[in-house]
Amino acid sequence: MGIGGRQQYPAQEFDVEDQAFIDRLQQKIERLTGRMVELRIDQDDGTQMQVELGPEVPVVILGRNILEYAGFARMGVEYAVASIREQRAISPIEFQLLLARN
Repeated sequence: MGIGGRQQYPAQEFDVEDQAFIDRLQQKIERLTGRMVELRIDQDDGTQMQVELGPEVPVVILGRNILEYAGFARMGVEYAVASIREQRAISPIEFQLLLARN
């Protein structure tokens, strides 16, 4: 764990296409929430979906599977937006209901 209990992620390098995709995801989350966010990609846990809310910029952590599976990327964006709007981590049941409505 890093400062303030946050997991520290090493500087990440992606190819140009992957970085452009990650940038677009971050912009979409920011546009839908009206807030700046920090988007991190977890290289170790491909299925990671987490939002760390604090007094500063929300940190969205998504697994590397977003680069392989478009559906997972969409789910990650939906989860991040819902959590940031609610100002709390959305439970799995709530998230399933949210996805079912959309």
